[in-house]
This record gives sequence, C-alpha cells and structure tokens, in this order.
Amino acid sequence: MPFGLAVCAILLTLFGWVLLAPANVGTDVVIDGPDITSIRSIAYTIPGEQFDEIVVRPASGATSPRVIASFPSGGPTGFHARGSASPLGDRIAVLWLPPFVTTSNLSILDVASGQVRDVERSFDSLSALAWSPDGSRITATATTELDGVKRTEVIEVDIVSMQARPVAEFESAIEVVPVGYSFDSSRLFIVVVDARGTNLLVERGGKTQPVAELSPGRTRDWALSPDGSRLAYVDVLSGGSRTYVGRSLMIATGAITTLPAGKNQLGASWMPGSPIPAFGGPGGEWQLTDPASAYLVPEDWSPDGAFLVATVHSAGNEKSTRPTTALELISRQTSTTQSSRLRISEAVGAAFLGWVHDLT
Repeated sequence: MPFGLAVCAILLTLFGWVLLAPANVGTDVVIDGPDITSIRSIAYTIPGEQFDEIVVRPASGATSPRVIASFPSGGPTGFHARGSASPLGDRIAVLWLPPFVTTSNLSILDVASGQVRDVERSFDSLSALAWSPDGSRITATATTELDGVKRTEVIEVDIVSMQARPVAEFESAIEVVPVGYSFDSSRLFIVVVDARGTNLLVERGGKTQPVAELSPGRTRDWALSPDGSRLAYVDVLSGGSRTYVGRSLMIATGAITTLPAGKNQLGASWMPGSPIPAFGGPGGEWQLTDPASAYLVPEDWSPDGAFLVATVHSAGNEKSTRPTTALELISRQTSTTQSSRLRISEAVGAAFLGWVHDLT
C-alpha cells in the first residue's frame, strides 16, 4: 500500500490549508492526553453463535491475542456485541443484546482486570457511543414510541457512579447520533437527521442549541476531530456522478469544506496532528495497490499515528467469488520501513472496538 505517497499528499494539502484557511476563533487548543506510548493494542470482537468474545491484540505482535471478556450474542436476531474504547485506553463500553429482548444493555469493561459493570437501563442496539476526552462519561441513545410518536433520548452515563441521565430529547428523528465532546468535556455535539435534513447541535447543561446545517439531506460516517473543533462526515447525495461525498465542518465558523475526489468516499479518520480528515472508499485518500478490486474504510489511528485499523472491502472478480470484508492493521511507511498490512483476525465478522492499553 503506497502510504508514503498518501502521507506526502496530505502534507501538501495541510500546507495549502494553512496558507488559505481563515483563522479559527479559539476552539483549537493543546490539551494533555493519555500516555500514547502504552496505548498500542487493538480491541475487537469475535462474534459467536451464543457468545461474542472481546479480544485484545498488541499491534507489535509481541504477544498473542487475549480474550478478556465475553457477552451473550443476539442469537436468531443476528445482533452481535459492539462498542467503543475510552480515549484513555483503559475501558471499553459494550452494547450487547440479552435473550428475548429488543433493546441492548450497556456494560463498561475494565481492560486490565476484565471487570464488567452494567448500566441500569436499556439502550438502542445500534446506538452510537461517544466518550468524553477525559474518559469520565459516555453517551448513547434510547428510543421509545408512544401514540405513534417516536422519541429519542440522549443518555449520558457517569463512569464512576454508573448513573445515567437524559441530557437531550428529539421527536420524530430518523437518526440521533452523539458524535463527541468538546476538548474540555463541557459540551456534547449531537447530529440529528430528520425531515429537515442533517443538523449539528450542541448540548451544555441540559440545554440544546443548533450549531450548523450539515446537509439538506442525509449524512453518515461522522467523526469529530480530537480537539473538538471540526466534524468530518459523508454527505449522501441523490443524484450526480457520486453518491457519497466527504465534507468537513469548522464548528466555530460554520464553514463547510468539500474534500476533492472523483469517486465515492466512505468513512472519515483524523490522523494524529492533522487538521484535515482523510476518507476511505473508492475515492478516498487511502488507496490499496489494486483499487479496482478492493478499497478500505478507515476505523481509527493509533494515538501515536504509527498504525491504522481499517475495514478492507474486496469485490469478487468471478461469479463464484463473493465480496468479503476483513479487519486489517496497516503500518505507516517511515524513512526506514515500508508500509505493511496484517489481517487482525480470521474470524468472519470481527469488529473493531478501539485502541487500548497493552496488557501485562
């Protein structure tokens, strides 16, 4: 994979952006983060017929993958455990479906000890999960329908007390997605897709205010920048030569930038230290050596920027070959090493959870 060329292209883009972009109005700050030297392991799920396993594997390959927990699978529903790792790399929030119910439980898994704590309420099975940068809170959604009216609550969970409280509510929304917090964890950004299109809102102190319109239609693949100043997303268009177009919103000014591409873009990722997102898909910045038969969708970079986890989609070249997906670890090209690709798991349906601390 020609990562060297991709990195050079992004650096040239960054140089042009610095020269031409308007100054930000104060949302970009440097904050203390976790010790990135110890967050070098990948957490992922391996789905099973009765139980789904949570596995941790070091990116270096120094030790073998280790199963740290398991959760009941959805069985006949086809739903499997999914989740998100804390920015601190110490915990994983896991959504899993108990038998004979239609809503999911949310559990907090301690990576080092394997201890599991449950939140005392149910959540949407396909809810997005958004961690605060300090790892003290996580947000998910819960949807109910009464008298034909659909109501979606945004629920914030305190990780220490495990108390859950609603912070926002929306009626008749197609999709409600908590996408992340501001750098100081004081504001929660929420994407709402409804009959009016797609809008970004901010919640603070129980009050919700509009920030910007992202699109008059639907959007997908939202990714908030690490400093909380920009939102990358894919605009879903109904006509034209492309269906999926990558865009970036500067939250402070409301300015939207369209990322150039000749083909569909899917997924959004923020390379550590970069103010510009990179997309996957057939028209994305990251390209495989044979883009005609396969493309990748980025999942997340390691905190030190040395590795990228991506889902690789391969199309069958013959009628007998079915399209496949695989979770892969891609190392970045350096001055002394070439980029490389490694399949993280041979299990069908393995799903990425996030980057976590190395196990001792």
